[in-house]
Amino acid sequence: TEQDGIDHLLTFLESYVQRRFSHSSNEPPAIVRQRHQRHVLACLDHLNQAIRDFPYAPELGAEGLRLAAFELGRVVGIIDVEDVLDSLFSTFCIGK
Repeated sequence: TEQDGIDHLLTFLESYVQRRFSHSSNEPPAIVRQRHQRHVLACLDHLNQAIRDFPYAPELGAEGLRLAAFELGRVVGIIDVEDVLDSLFSTFCIGK
């Protein structure tokens, strides 16, 4: 069923993240920059919302995953086209 597929996806993602980012210490890595903390917390909020949305509205769940990935991208330095254009046009003046 569709729910089985979603459950399988969430289990896979959790397992992948644990394997990919596990470390030898029992303590989680510290996030010391406030900006990073804000983005990680926003990512978790989007993931939690996606989990709640998937059973009833998969398209909203997918949007939650997209927003979570965007927030993580802000932490690791992924820049998309919209960011570049926003930066460019915020300082670019046409006229006079």
